[in-house]
Amino acid sequence: MGIRFVFGLHNHQPVGNFDGVFESAYRDSYAAFLDLIEGYPEIPLTLHTSGCLMEWLVEHKPEYVDRLGRLVARGQVEIMGGGFYEPILPMIPPQDRVGQIRSYTAYLEKLFQTRVRGMWMPERVWEQSLVSDIAAAGIEYTVLDDYHFKQAGLEEHQLFGYYLTEDNGGLLRIFPGSERMRYLVPFRNPEESVAYFGEVASQNPDAVIVFADDGEKFGSWPETHKHCYVDGWLRRFLDALRQARSWVRFCTFAQALDETPPAGRIYLPDCSYREMTEWALPVPKLTTFQHLMHDLEHDSRLPEIRRFMRGGYWRNFKVKYPEAQEMYARMMQISRRIQREVEDRGSRIEDRRSKVDRRQPSDS
Repeated sequence: MGIRFVFGLHNHQPVGNFDGVFESAYRDSYAAFLDLIEGYPEIPLTLHTSGCLMEWLVEHKPEYVDRLGRLVARGQVEIMGGGFYEPILPMIPPQDRVGQIRSYTAYLEKLFQTRVRGMWMPERVWEQSLVSDIAAAGIEYTVLDDYHFKQAGLEEHQLFGYYLTEDNGGLLRIFPGSERMRYLVPFRNPEESVAYFGEVASQNPDAVIVFADDGEKFGSWPETHKHCYVDGWLRRFLDALRQARSWVRFCTFAQALDETPPAGRIYLPDCSYREMTEWALPVPKLTTFQHLMHDLEHDSRLPEIRRFMRGGYWRNFKVKYPEAQEMYARMMQISRRIQREVEDRGSRIEDRRSKVDRRQPSDS
């Protein structure tokens, strides 16, 4: 069949963001992208929209939701789920993880009359213990950066398919998203992406290449609206993909899952995307790290050295930014209070049932 290319987008606005920011992102990015992709029915897309953004779209831009629904119905767009309010999953209790994922899945499946099989991992923050909760929430797959897989010891040629992972008996499939594609799209000539496909195909004819990144790169980031739409980069990119369809199979994550076997089994280390691990470092250490990488920039050994280098642990953002720790502590207090109320209510219901059962006459 040849190599496969999965085009994945993640559209997100934070809870409580200004209405004008939603409006400008919609105009410059979300609606503009949809205007173009509708004209390329042979190029499928997997789309994740964070819950708070989707609620805003439903309320303020129902015509966009209707158009998106038509693309889902014709099989061009796969809808990806996630936590409803885009939580960093390891930062919230397990019952809240499962609850948010299930809640958003139900919302999306009702809204678009489709099956949700995958989820977006906010900030690609990963801990292996998440697997059992994600599986319990009914999710089959997610996507992380190929950096996570390199940290687990994989080589470049092993990063073109999905892997099976497990925790406490729960199974999940994980795709590595290509960092190379993240830097090619939309910043380099479209022909360079197609040339990269050819480079990969020559080494691995059954490869699955994944682009999965922020949708705001296509219009909301500085200068990108002009670059993608006025100057025509996105149309040229879609045209280049269209011309390559004789030897590249364009598919969604779900289609790749159904059409290809897993590349193997893997357990990934606690990690986020490469840049975030650097930002998590204390400022003096971050400066030292950056100077060291600059000194090694032209060292031929850098690709091999880099796989053994990593920044800090993302949870230390709670140390670096005390306000983040305060928000975390308040969230934990609220979660525990709600959980106690749920448990107490369950106990009261059970007590009432027991009393009713005792009042029932016996059969004898």
